[in-house]
Amino acid sequence: MLKVLIFSLLYVLPALVLGESNQPPNIYISPPDSAEIIFNQEIFNTKDDSLKRIKACFKYGTYLDEKGDYENSIKQLKTALNIAEQTKSYSEIATIANYLGGIFAGIGNFKASNEIYLIALKNAEKINDYGDIAKISMNLASNYNHSGDYEKAIKYGLYALKTKETNHNMTRICYHYIEMGNIFRENNNIVKWEEYVQKAYKMKDVEDCSSFGDIAKIYNCLGGIAVQKNELNKGLLYYDTLLTFSREIGFEMGISTALTNSAGIYKQLNNYKKALELATEAENYINNNPYERIFSNNFKAEIYQLKGQYSKGLELVKANINIEELQNYSTEKLKCLQLLYELNFNLKNYDAAYFWNDSLQIAENRLRDENIRRSFENLEAKYETEKKEQKIELLSAENKLKTQRINVGIGIVVVLIILFIIYIYISNIHKKQEKLKQNILQQKVLRAQMNPHFIFNILGAIQNYMLHNNTQKASNLLTLFASLSRDTLNNSTAEAITLEDEIKMLRTYIELEQMRKSKAFKYEIYCNRDIETEFIKIPPMLIQPFIENSIKHGFSSTKKDGLLRVLFNMEDEKIKIEIIDNGIGIKKASQIKDKTHSSKAMKIFQERRKLFAKKTKQQIDFKITDRYEHNKNEHGTIVQIIIPTNIEY
Repeated sequence: MLKVLIFSLLYVLPALVLGESNQPPNIYISPPDSAEIIFNQEIFNTKDDSLKRIKACFKYGTYLDEKGDYENSIKQLKTALNIAEQTKSYSEIATIANYLGGIFAGIGNFKASNEIYLIALKNAEKINDYGDIAKISMNLASNYNHSGDYEKAIKYGLYALKTKETNHNMTRICYHYIEMGNIFRENNNIVKWEEYVQKAYKMKDVEDCSSFGDIAKIYNCLGGIAVQKNELNKGLLYYDTLLTFSREIGFEMGISTALTNSAGIYKQLNNYKKALELATEAENYINNNPYERIFSNNFKAEIYQLKGQYSKGLELVKANINIEELQNYSTEKLKCLQLLYELNFNLKNYDAAYFWNDSLQIAENRLRDENIRRSFENLEAKYETEKKEQKIELLSAENKLKTQRINVGIGIVVVLIILFIIYIYISNIHKKQEKLKQNILQQKVLRAQMNPHFIFNILGAIQNYMLHNNTQKASNLLTLFASLSRDTLNNSTAEAITLEDEIKMLRTYIELEQMRKSKAFKYEIYCNRDIETEFIKIPPMLIQPFIENSIKHGFSSTKKDGLLRVLFNMEDEKIKIEIIDNGIGIKKASQIKDKTHSSKAMKIFQERRKLFAKKTKQQIDFKITDRYEHNKNEHGTIVQIIIPTNIEY
């Protein structure tokens, strides 16, 4: 029967909360490199501060672990653990010990790992840290499962599940279900294995219930279950899903597992060539993991045995028997002993075959004892009974509180209704006040745009053309004035108009002023062709006051070379408007005595900016500078207005 590779992942540990110590132990100093020199200096600088010393040692230890220097990593972590134990910092002890236990498990030293995990569990229990209790318990269960102590494996696995479910903590619950299923898998209890894997499968898409690694494990287990049921094609589909998923997230262990287990199916289908190809490809992702190396050697040895290449198979199995970590993996040890017996027998090495057969029988009797299997099934039944009893107690307590909750709930609802009514009332008042402010401001804009001085000047210019019998110019000026008046009256009541309408109104206004001043200046209006002027909306009549200032003050002298440029560009979903003239500049213009209208227009502009920001939660950026500040050879003024366009008016 195919033995399905199930891989395990270590948890990412939470941040440390450090304790104190007046007697710090000696610190191990590793051979210096650029990073390690910094870590050692950091540790040296904390010699008078135990809290920082724990943190520095732990940080250095995790760095060395990631680097693969496990020996020195363990020394640094033990230093941090000793300081935490001296200060009786239970939370820190649990965190550091759990991490250290994971390193020991990773290098196959399950005895040391279990001892450290038990220290971590004891301290997590002292502070009732249920998340750590569940995590550490399941780490212990996984260790005992690997080493074949199934009674302890089921004990700590059920303790972890009970802790999670009792405290309604569903974070990575899928991991715990998978690990519980693996314990039953090791004892060929396929029904219980599938039961827990299906629990994980149902929860895999619930937020925080699984990690990428957990999802990969679920597909791996589903493939293994299908193989156990002799549904080989279904198993290949699950492993193919695992392979695709693992490659997408760059999960090498998942890739290795999918390839290895697919190879196992092809072995059952007697396609030994394909099986060997996949097994060999999987070895590219093994790295230095002793379990995967042992598994791969056993698997390939089985293939060679089936192909009659007994010597090749025996060579791989002999390599396994010399791997020290083999003692930590009960299932693979049994398989190795079985292959040593069978391959030696096939090669007629009968003495060696009988020797390994005796070793196999001893190991099997110890690991497959029916009483042990019955024992942990009883433990699980007891756990399920306790869980049901606990639910009954919880329901009883909830019924007692139900009436109180209903009364409190009614009271809260009544208060909320009252508060909601008050909120609606105040909100309506604020809306009316804002509407009134907006109407008043619109009237101010209209008055500023169509001020009497401007109207009289236009009418005077029309009269002058008529007195000089220039009826064509008088007619043109009158047409422009009528168009501007109509657009101004229409747009002054609108909250926003299209950029196309704004540019049209500006062009009309500038041409009026140009005709009135007998072409005393030229103008350009440039709009970037990428701007969709017919769709973009902006507040009306924001730009005209600055154009008026340029014409009135900038071109106040009688020179004929005045140039007014109005530019429209897009920048990050904002319209950037620049009004540039070559007039006398801000400094000289500010010395002009009659600036009442200009100041009033600027005040209205600032009020409109504030109202826009309040309503839209966005700003209209504004800047006015003298061109002389940028270039000593230039004169005139630059006005920049930047208006957001992603606004729904």
